[in-house]
Amino acid sequence: MNQEILDNYQLAERWKLSGTPDAIAKRFQRLRALPKSSARHLKAFKIGNQARYRLADILEYEDRNARRSR
Repeated sequence: MNQEILDNYQLAERWKLSGTPDAIAKRFQRLRALPKSSARHLKAFKIGNQARYRLADILEYEDRNARRSR
């Protein structure tokens, strides 16, 4: 299905975030560090020492959090 893989910079562009690369990485790290039971937990996996995100997980995350904000 959606097997596209995004890195921090591509995800920041998708979400229209601005800031230094370190600040963006820290923001995503805080979302990944939340408990898995939290709706704001961001699923990720590591390739080498960099976090990557599956597009399917991102779409699920956006849907889950868009529902909460309505």
